[in-house]
Amino acid sequence: MKTSPNLPGSLLALSALTVALAAPFAAAQTFPTKPIRIIVPYAAGGLVELMARSVGPFLTDSMGQPVVVETRPGGSAIIGMQACATAAPDGHTLCLAVADALSYNPALFSDLPFNPDTDFAPVINMGLSNNLLVANAKAPFSNYKEMIAQAKANPGKLNWATWGPASLPDLYLQWIKRATGVDIAGIPYKGAGQANPAVISGEADITYMGFGVTAPLIKAGKLKPIVAVGTRRSSFMPSLSTLGEEGGDPGLQGYFAMYAPGKTPKPIVEKLNAELAHAIRTPKMLEFYKTYTLEHVDNTAEQFAQYSRADRENAIKVFRSIGIKPSKAPE
Repeated sequence: MKTSPNLPGSLLALSALTVALAAPFAAAQTFPTKPIRIIVPYAAGGLVELMARSVGPFLTDSMGQPVVVETRPGGSAIIGMQACATAAPDGHTLCLAVADALSYNPALFSDLPFNPDTDFAPVINMGLSNNLLVANAKAPFSNYKEMIAQAKANPGKLNWATWGPASLPDLYLQWIKRATGVDIAGIPYKGAGQANPAVISGEADITYMGFGVTAPLIKAGKLKPIVAVGTRRSSFMPSLSTLGEEGGDPGLQGYFAMYAPGKTPKPIVEKLNAELAHAIRTPKMLEFYKTYTLEHVDNTAEQFAQYSRADRENAIKVFRSIGIKPSKAPE
């Protein structure tokens, strides 16, 4: 029987392929080998940063490496997300963001410095938020109908604090302006950590917040609840009507998402997914979710990737329906 002269080359190629396929799994076995950095693309003091700092110690305990949280605000979350996209794809850099970062920005800006489909590896949907619109305690209105009436009677006089163009607060402002014909001025801040205090102090009149964040502020008389975002009344304040009941909601679901750079090996992404899924089910994190009225979502990395793509596609349809066209990204 003759031996093929190509056999040694074939064996060499097969050996090389085996090594290449085994490398990511070997990397996952030793990962992590140094501190893990979580980039938060918003200003310090907001709920996203608080979540990152809350989950960090659990990752440290389970993975044996320190977790460092770094805020990189500005540019409607683009600055921080770009820093994440260009980091080494070895699992040691992650970014925690809400829906605006990769669901809405791609539909709103024509010149993003990254590709949302290839420059990020979705790790896990950390949870869904329950939100509402709130006003300064001294605002001359106490509910949604009164807010719209006040805006119509005083065009351009009311100020709405956003987290910058394309952020969820800004998108809801644009939706309401289109739906009702009111003129409310948007004021961009570098995240909830700046926008929320602006409304509390009276520098701005209205903003979009999570129920958990507003609870002590409403109780202390520093904010007024105006309307719940979405179509389902919150268990936190069931008497508060929803935007769906008051005339329509765009269906932009707020969610907290962890991503890694796009070329991070799949075994490392899956390991991070498993570690984070466990961390957010620990008693202290369950209490955190309860405090801030967040909902858990059980999901693999692949399931979240599918969810993220679908949410981005829905955003494009919503924005087109209200006349929002892609524009130049903020710097």
